[in-house]
Amino acid sequence: MEESLKQVYVPTVATPGGEKTQLGVFSKEQDAWDVMRAFLGKAGATDVVHGNITVWEIDFVGEEGSFVLSAFDRNNCPVCDELTFWVEGDEERARCYYPRCGAWIEQNAYDPSRWDCGWPAANWNKRAEDYQHAYKGLVAMRGQSNSAGMTNRMSSREAWLGEKDRERRNIQQKKFDSMAEDITE
Repeated sequence: MEESLKQVYVPTVATPGGEKTQLGVFSKEQDAWDVMRAFLGKAGATDVVHGNITVWEIDFVGEEGSFVLSAFDRNNCPVCDELTFWVEGDEERARCYYPRCGAWIEQNAYDPSRWDCGWPAANWNKRAEDYQHAYKGLVAMRGQSNSAGMTNRMSSREAWLGEKDRERRNIQQKKFDSMAEDITE
């Protein structure tokens, strides 16, 4: 016998003017999270500034039939400076959903007095004593990359792969030229 549905999950996004758009209604929390994360990954091309996942109780009478499971607010990323840094809840965690960045901040799961932050694109991680220090850690990562000669804007995957292909072809050409010299001598 199938268990009756008790709750549904509704991911919603909003523009600066307050216009809301529901992204669906789901019987499983994980499905709502997957849809919200997929939207946030492409939200850089929209004017959405707020999002949340609301849980609605089914067959509930009264005014308290729903609650916000998680809320997201959009800011500029401290690393890539794109408007894709989503702060979840009251500074509980944050993540840049820009595909070439992915910077993040979250409270350590094993030590609640410690915060972790990172920038996967540069393979950097740091520890901090609170959210503000973790945010400053991401800013420091950007500063280190800028001082090392990297630009503030990251190149696209295609540009990076193209550069690596050119380097590979250059190495192969030098190897071929060297072998050709050995043969002619």
